[in-house]
Amino acid sequence: MFYKERAVLCDIIKAMKFAHLADLHLGRKVHSYSMIENQRKVLEQVVEKVIKKEVDAVILAGDIYDSSVPEAEAMEVLNEFLTSLRAADIEVFMIAGTHDNGDLIDYGAGLLEAMDIHVCGRWNGAMECIDMLDRYGPLHVWCLPYITPAMINRYRKEEDAPVETFTDAMRYALSTAKLDLEERNILIAHQYFEGVTVIEGGPEDYLSLSKEAVDVSVIQGYDYVALGHIHTAQAVGSETIRYSGAPLNYSIAEIGMEKSFTLLTLEEKGTFRISTIALTPEKDMLQISGTFNDLISKEMCDQYRDSYVNIILEETDEIPDAIYALKEKYPYVMGVSYADGRVRLRGKTEIHVDLKDGMLTEVRTLNLKAPQALFQEFYEDRTGEKLSFVQSQYMNELIAKAFGEEK
Repeated sequence: MFYKERAVLCDIIKAMKFAHLADLHLGRKVHSYSMIENQRKVLEQVVEKVIKKEVDAVILAGDIYDSSVPEAEAMEVLNEFLTSLRAADIEVFMIAGTHDNGDLIDYGAGLLEAMDIHVCGRWNGAMECIDMLDRYGPLHVWCLPYITPAMINRYRKEEDAPVETFTDAMRYALSTAKLDLEERNILIAHQYFEGVTVIEGGPEDYLSLSKEAVDVSVIQGYDYVALGHIHTAQAVGSETIRYSGAPLNYSIAEIGMEKSFTLLTLEEKGTFRISTIALTPEKDMLQISGTFNDLISKEMCDQYRDSYVNIILEETDEIPDAIYALKEKYPYVMGVSYADGRVRLRGKTEIHVDLKDGMLTEVRTLNLKAPQALFQEFYEDRTGEKLSFVQSQYMNELIAKAFGEEK
């Protein structure tokens, strides 16, 4: 963990610059396709851009890995990224998110601290920070890994009332920070705050975010709040409370979204500059459409063969085994559906459209529940208890593996 007495003396002739990233999800698979090379390339791009922008420190606001037990290749990519940043004399602040194993993130914390890689994987009962110093004076970076009411209650004082909601959990955690409001303070956290936009059918849509919602009003006194958990870059509550978003698209619901990281420049107290730096994936995620003959043409195959593609077939008649034929042409096909909507998924709604002689005859809508929600209901029905956080995480991983492979 961090050593409070240690102060980092930065370049005193310039203002501090931070690059804010989150939700790397190293090791992620989308529709059974490994994203690891795309992730490696986009992080190489991040390194190039932060060096060019003369960034002093990189913030990684949680969900470093996609699994609490990451594969060796995912750990290798993180090692390459951190090594490249330190070779450029760029500091790193890294916290654990919902997908991470906090103990793993904290492993070797003392050694990493000596190399100016500041990690925070577990909540240990109090906020800790690293102190920095630049031409405008002291700057304090406070790090808070993903927390739940149960985690807070494990360390709360006996005289304090039990924490029941995520808002109360956040309020309690922040109350342990000894803020000097006359000086500059940055908070790094990985939580879901009320008022954010979540893409329907996107990677966070399956989460029970409503019960995790934190009232943004609990954040007081911080000059910038670097958030992770939501994959869409956005501010919440104020311009200085921000989600950086994920650096890559991780679902077809995100097709067309521009990905970026946030660049923060802090000057004297109350003065800041915020901008976004665009990122370009090596393999793009696209939606393409056309007749079957169009889609198997050499021209289209040459253009989209190396991209992740969601295919819309503009056909009136069913094409037998279309997905298998198209997979031969497009190695990274994410899905195949028909433009007339015979079976179409929209978030949590399945819409069946029946056509006869080209005329619409019936529309049937079925509200669907995510597999995680169905298992939660089954478990509660059988045991009378709710899944624990660890059980939920484990089931999410199993379900993701099961539904990530197309037969």
